[in-house]
Amino acid sequence: MKKMTRKARSYSTTEEPQSKMEEAAIQYESLRVILGGKKDIKKAIAGDFDLISLSREGIKKSTLKSLLTYLGISMETMSRLLHTSHRNIQRKHEEELLDTLKTEKVLELAAFAQRGIEVIGDRQGFIEWLHSPLVALNNKTPVDFLDTSFGIQMVTKILGRLEQGVYS
Repeated sequence: MKKMTRKARSYSTTEEPQSKMEEAAIQYESLRVILGGKKDIKKAIAGDFDLISLSREGIKKSTLKSLLTYLGISMETMSRLLHTSHRNIQRKHEEELLDTLKTEKVLELAAFAQRGIEVIGDRQGFIEWLHSPLVALNNKTPVDFLDTSFGIQMVTKILGRLEQGVYS
């Protein structure tokens, strides 16, 4: 009977994981840029734990202005997406923190904007797509669905189909 021996495989521990870690770091850094960069988000975002921590702490009102630019929307529209009145947002000082629910929604919208820019190719093209009626949305615009998590998920799925070349 032949004795079977196992050869130990040697994997480089630095090549593959490091490239994935670098990719994740770039992804989180671009999310930070969408939220206003280092001036608005002081701590680096290195992973989901940092996003959870940021959600709990709250983000400054000033981060909304940067996100508005990436979504190509007005503060009135942002107020609607956050389920609050425009006046309540206006009353807040630039350095004042948003509550946990609004912060989570802002982070979700920023992640959506990041994904959209990645799929479409550039910010201006993404903004045009976001404000164009789509057959897949019964001729409504994607921005019309960004007020709920389910709407964001639905529109994100459409982005995924676009990325795969599926007509939507």
